[in-house]
Amino acid sequence: NCISKLNFEDCVIYLLHPQRQVLQQKAAWGPKTTEENKIVKPLELSLGKGIVGSVAQSGLSEIINDTSLDNRYVVDDEVRMSEICVPIIAGGEILGVIDSEHSKKHFFQQRHLAILNTIASILGSKIMSARAEAAKRNAEMALLENKQRTSEVEMKALRAQMNPHFMFNSLNSINNFILKNDADNASAYLTRFARL
Repeated sequence: NCISKLNFEDCVIYLLHPQRQVLQQKAAWGPKTTEENKIVKPLELSLGKGIVGSVAQSGLSEIINDTSLDNRYVVDDEVRMSEICVPIIAGGEILGVIDSEHSKKHFFQQRHLAILNTIASILGSKIMSARAEAAKRNAEMALLENKQRTSEVEMKALRAQMNPHFMFNSLNSINNFILKNDADNASAYLTRFARL
């Protein structure tokens, strides 16, 4: 809604992959998306590559009034004449970049920059909250798995204790039959114990 009210032609959110250190297109509005909200031919940029990569590297927002004059410009789905890039930052960490391009030169204004900076700030907080929630869920799952493993080990230890007790009790019972001169029961129990 925000993007359409600002008359943007497109808008893409890149997220920084922490291990690979590349920016990946994760959300888009405009020609980059299908009706199912899937990104058409998602683009990856390394830090420092293109205007998006430069903004991610520097952490500073940029408005490019004429992309034909900027040698950093990388064509994605089609050539557009102006671009605005805003880093998504939370806790001093670069999480990604909001990028929008327009077919008209000098389209983006300072008010667009202010709005996208606000959106980027909100996104940064939401991403950090989502990461914290995911980390909490992972920790809870690990705790449950550890509890389950502990229970299994305890059961094995209990079984290991029960086997010697069972053998002792069985042999002791057979011995009692022998001491009482009850040869038939002693023989029957000894045979059952041997089969077992």
